Amino acid sequence: MDPINQPNAAGKIAMNEALQISGVLSALTSAATAVYNSGDYQHAIVPQGYKLEDISRAVEKMQTAPRRKSGAVALKDLDSLLLYCADQNQDGDKARAGVTGYIYADPDARKITAVFNDNREPDAPGWRDHRAEYKAEYTPEFAKWMSKNKDQFGQTEFAEFIEDNMADVTAPAATALLEMATTIQAKTDINFSSAKRLQNGQVQLQYTENIDARAGANGAMEIPKEFTLGLRIFKNGAGYKVHARLKYRLHGGAIKFWYELDRVERVIEDAFSGYVATLREQSGYVVLLGTP
Repeated sequence: MDPINQPNAAGKIAMNEALQISGVLSALTSAATAVYNSGDYQHAIVPQGYKLEDISRAVEKMQTAPRRKSGAVALKDLDSLLLYCADQNQDGDKARAGVTGYIYADPDARKITAVFNDNREPDAPGWRDHRAEYKAEYTPEFAKWMSKNKDQFGQTEFAEFIEDNMADVTAPAATALLEMATTIQAKTDINFSSAKRLQNGQVQLQYTENIDARAGANGAMEIPKEFTLGLRIFKNGAGYKVHARLKYRLHGGAIKFWYELDRVERVIEDAFSGYVATLREQSGYVVLLGTP
């Protein structure tokens, strides 16, 4: 054979690479056309050692605008959620709002989720990936009273807690409860001996004040049986009355105080139900209790 016509080593490598590329292209071409329909599903045959990639997102990102609305926004109050829901109605007709969407309200998680492309129309299922969410968060004041609910306080600790949060007390008169807290705070070295319930519902605590490590003057202190708080349950929400029962325990001359919020779960439920009622009245969407 003529040496001129014999391929050198480099030529052989290039030829092999060309054959490999040709084989791959042929396989990919065959796979691209080997798409089979099975009912509502489509199947593609992929050559061994390769995988099928969805590049639709990458292609869409190169466009000036996405093909459809998607994504989720987190909002901080109910008014913002109502405004966002209204903006999704392109026709501006409240009667047509929510044609393809639902609003879900979860009382347990205190969370509201609007799904604008839901499966509401029988013949037009949605992707359910265009959403707006609102989480009803407790106010700092309500969260503080909740965090200490049923916790026992020492004499001085209780007085300081009442004094720090006196602005939330509406009944009995805040000054009366503050006077009780101030008295407790001032008489740090006293022995409580007994308690007597009065006709007005209050409790009278009998005590002996220790002076120079010796028993001194006897005294009495009246404490209310219950009190009422005026609190906003959720941030940017309405105010509610929260009733509390004041408890105490005498042991060895010492006293422990605590309070128990009365049916506070119902107060939270009522506050959240108010949000649900507002959505049903103003959003134009069907509001369901549950999660999407």
